[in-house]
Amino acid sequence: MSFATEVKKELLGLDLTPCCKKALIAGILHGIGEVAIVDRKFKLKVSSFMPSVIRYIAPFIRNEYGLQTQTSYLERTNINKKRIYCLEILDDPTDLLDELHLLPFDAIVYDDDLVDSECCKRAYVIGSFIAKGSINDPRKSDYHLEILFRKAESVILVKEILFNNGIEAKVINKNNQYLLYIKKSETISNFLAYVGANSGVLQFEDLRIMRDLNNAVNRMMNCDISNGKKSLNCCNEQLEAIKFLKEHELDKKLTIRLQDAMKLREEYPDATLSELSDFSENILGKHLSKSGISHCFKEIMNYYKLVLKKGNN
Repeated sequence: MSFATEVKKELLGLDLTPCCKKALIAGILHGIGEVAIVDRKFKLKVSSFMPSVIRYIAPFIRNEYGLQTQTSYLERTNINKKRIYCLEILDDPTDLLDELHLLPFDAIVYDDDLVDSECCKRAYVIGSFIAKGSINDPRKSDYHLEILFRKAESVILVKEILFNNGIEAKVINKNNQYLLYIKKSETISNFLAYVGANSGVLQFEDLRIMRDLNNAVNRMMNCDISNGKKSLNCCNEQLEAIKFLKEHELDKKLTIRLQDAMKLREEYPDATLSELSDFSENILGKHLSKSGISHCFKEIMNYYKLVLKKGNN
């Protein structure tokens, strides 16, 4: 089961007042309800990949409007092969279409009676997400939540509701429809909290934190590996310089301090500057600081390069 489906199932289990439930169902029907005219009569059909959505809508329509319904399903033959669950209203649904603003020439607006209270506005957003919403798995690299709308009025309404609750979303046109989307992980988390998906928020934050932690650890490991390679290359260059200078008896021209640094490197070929500083007391009988050793090796390498340059000339 996908993360988005888990969130939608949680939202369908919310305990709502009758008015909020009506607003939620209006949001669902605006997304997945199909209105047609057959034999000069209106027909309403609802289709969803989630049987729980159909089970949620059917009793409400029967009890609230006294309409007879019929459920069925279709088996898809494409690659997806997801079963589509359908709900068809057998009686005349005119009253329902009118009250929930489902007619093609009708639209729901911010101050409509259906979403008069803040809780009903929230319920409409929930219904819109259940119908046509999706959210990426938090374990993936890109965070993305979106809701698809057919009418401009619906997407404007939802965007305004979210904005008034501190949630900023963007809207683009997509295939003659309107896509509201959120990219920021913190904003997605705020959206889930606003609609009441408490378990979804905890799961989202847990997976997000785990992913961010893994990324941080990987970055640190990559950084350590990179630094280790640089340090090893630096040690090998120093050893190569020391070997050359000794073979040509040029090390005796260097100061005692530089010769001490060379001795430390030969004793500990792979040691870091900090480690060489710690070992200096035992090997040399005196302490050399990390910065002092670093300065010594810079002088040694500069002298080595100067000798090579003169030799080439």
